[in-house]
Amino acid sequence: MPAKHLITLYDIRSKLDPPAWSPNVWKARFVLNYKKLPYITQWLAWPDVTDVLSSIGAAPTRMEKPYYTVPVIVDQVEGKPAVVVSDSLDIADYLEHKYPEPPIYPGGRDRQMIYHMTISQNTSSNMFVMVAPNLTKILPEGREREFYVSSRKEIFGVGLDEIFRPEVHDAMWARVYRGLDNLSGFTDRIEHGEQWLFSPVEGPSYADFVLGAILNWFKIAGPEGAWDRIKGRNNGKWERHMQNLQPYMELL
Repeated sequence: MPAKHLITLYDIRSKLDPPAWSPNVWKARFVLNYKKLPYITQWLAWPDVTDVLSSIGAAPTRMEKPYYTVPVIVDQVEGKPAVVVSDSLDIADYLEHKYPEPPIYPGGRDRQMIYHMTISQNTSSNMFVMVAPNLTKILPEGREREFYVSSRKEIFGVGLDEIFRPEVHDAMWARVYRGLDNLSGFTDRIEHGEQWLFSPVEGPSYADFVLGAILNWFKIAGPEGAWDRIKGRNNGKWERHMQNLQPYMELL
């Protein structure tokens, strides 16, 4: 009889149904789903993240408070010591090394990291100012929402209501559109297959998952109507990408 095997994925809960929203956790979840690995999600209240993750032996992911962030996985095979891995990219590397099929770095890891950086520079860095103040709407009321508001002020140095003020809306949207246009042009210049934007083979790549995680985050945690404003841009490229990722968006 094969040894029992289960991976626990730690995520931050929300009021949404399903509750998953964090782009970094979705990067790990996409890989787990694509590789068809057995896992469950352990939902955490945001104020409890540090205590829980430090108690299971997770490595901190920041040099300043808050030191601990999700995702973290615990890979447990019966009869063997559990392996605890922090950070979405470290998790992807671990899973690719430990469970190499199907691969997530077609064309090589270095190339996928270039794609990863290009995606982030043109999407999340521009979208963040819109999502950060809106997250209060999807977090449970009480200590979880209060923790988020106070901790973000400590990190950013300003209150959430100062991040996306009405007078900067037009400029911020222009940055989002410009970033998507830049990314669209980039995908037109690189080698990839018909279905995937960053993979030259039949299956998706890690960079495809990174983009999907960020677009999903903007869709469910961004300002009202935000997804409708971008999904059809660049000839509907972003909406098609999310549709192609649907087989790997199961929530366990």
